[in-house]
Amino acid sequence: MRVTSLCGVLALSTLSWPALAQEAKPDESALGEFVVTGSSGTEHVPKIAVLPSLSPDMEDVVVRGTVRKNFELTGLYDVIADAKAPPGLYGFEDPVEIDAWKKLGAEAIVKVAARKHTSGKIEVFGLAYFLNVGKDPVYEKKLLVDTKDVRVTAHRITDALLGALTGRPGGFASHFVYSGRWGTKSYRIFSMDADGHNLTPVSDPNDTAIAPAWGPGQQIFYGLSKNYSPYRLMRFDGQKHEKVTLPFKTSIYSVAFDKAHTKMAIAVADPTGSAIYLGKPDGSEMKKVSSTELATHPVFSPSGKLAWIGGGKAKGSQRVYVDDKPVSPSGFTAGAPAFCDTEDGIRLVYSVSVGGDRHDIVMSAEKGGGIQRLTQNQGSNTSPACSPDGRLLAFFSTRKKPGTYFMSLKRWKTQQLNGQVGESLRWEALPPP
Repeated sequence: MRVTSLCGVLALSTLSWPALAQEAKPDESALGEFVVTGSSGTEHVPKIAVLPSLSPDMEDVVVRGTVRKNFELTGLYDVIADAKAPPGLYGFEDPVEIDAWKKLGAEAIVKVAARKHTSGKIEVFGLAYFLNVGKDPVYEKKLLVDTKDVRVTAHRITDALLGALTGRPGGFASHFVYSGRWGTKSYRIFSMDADGHNLTPVSDPNDTAIAPAWGPGQQIFYGLSKNYSPYRLMRFDGQKHEKVTLPFKTSIYSVAFDKAHTKMAIAVADPTGSAIYLGKPDGSEMKKVSSTELATHPVFSPSGKLAWIGGGKAKGSQRVYVDDKPVSPSGFTAGAPAFCDTEDGIRLVYSVSVGGDRHDIVMSAEKGGGIQRLTQNQGSNTSPACSPDGRLLAFFSTRKKPGTYFMSLKRWKTQQLNGQVGESLRWEALPPP
């Protein structure tokens, strides 16, 4: 299944706005210096071994393959190729030949395995060594899980292994939601796992659905239009789609929730443009919080701040606002802000129009300032979303190989996740097991 992109500066909410004239190209030096992507020749990238598996059992193949791919996607490690694995036994109960892997340069060793249990469940095993602290494992755990939970368990083990190796748990037990083109006329909501698996259409293919977000209880909230009617706010609980009662009759362009899912922000069409309203997730107690002519794509910071795209109808006037104050460079049309809770603090990430129907992604401090350019001269890059652990930035790109891309916010390495492109990408952690 291939989902193609809707080109637009201000995400899908621009479908209802008047056409805007092209602005003069501003000085791109305001976007900050371009970070050097990938590893520099002088930076040390730790080598890690994820032990191969010789088992034909599907559960073992899934667990081991998922964990290995996750470690590759982090961009933090040089994962030793399976072809270089030393001779030996790699069964569920077989010991790890630490010295043999150490000779290959491994600084950390990970073993994961899975097998059927007499209870009918699947037994999953995870083990990790950090060789600079000795030959005792820094992580060791066995779990019994249902067959349907094998893949998500592999993600949770990856997160725990990353916690043991780095002191900060990973964010792979999570999922995406976004809007993408379906056919030639409509847009659908899709969800997928953090590693690109389990791509699933959510909304009806005969309707137009935009700007999804994860809400309370892992429900998906989104805007829905039937037969060119105004966009209504809907929610999907995994079984049924329901309309959210709101005190508005005009279109709902986008929606967002705070970290605790106790506050909901929505972008609402009004006679002059659109505005951001803040209230409760059930649609009650809505109050206007934006002051600009146009306001859309709200998003909450982990600290509780509320950002959105605001401005006027003139191109270049739409900027990122944080708590109703503009923080992105003037003269650049900004889009799709997101916040990343990184090891170095909360960062604000968003796209900017750089001319030629291209957009690049920049990053700054939570309230603006200290801007860095994350993409340059590689197609159009939009809809940034950050992993729950703050290590990875996901975004859509139209570069030579279009698709969803990951960028490590630690080492700046960029790699393709899959070939899916769309708009309004949101990334959120799964609830604890």
